[in-house]
Amino acid sequence: MTTFSRFAASMLLVAATTAHAHAHLSNSDPPEGSTGRSPGQIVLTFSEPARLTALTLQREGGESRKLALPTAAAARLAIPVSPLAAGSYTLTWRALGSDGHVTSGAVHFTVVAPAASDADGVGHRGL
Repeated sequence: MTTFSRFAASMLLVAATTAHAHAHLSNSDPPEGSTGRSPGQIVLTFSEPARLTALTLQREGGESRKLALPTAAAARLAIPVSPLAAGSYTLTWRALGSDGHVTSGAVHFTVVAPAASDADGVGHRGL
């Protein structure tokens, strides 16, 4: 292997390692594309500890609203939400990883019924 080939291979390895070092969303609850009852909380699970810097929830055709941000960085972040009215939602997030890089994304889900504890509609505020 030539010196150039070794150098090129090591640069590719460094680039691949750096690309995977960022905090990526690995799971969400509700899951992407899911349909179900209104969640009592939204859970975002990242590949490494991350601190949310922005979090908004928007019902299709409605206004976007900011959600309260957790104060600490963690790989699993749970965000309480008030009961959501039936409809399609987009949760948009931005996170700062421990490496200082910012990542962002969105999760789409549909609510077809109020939360199980609010099935009778009492106290249902919706979004």
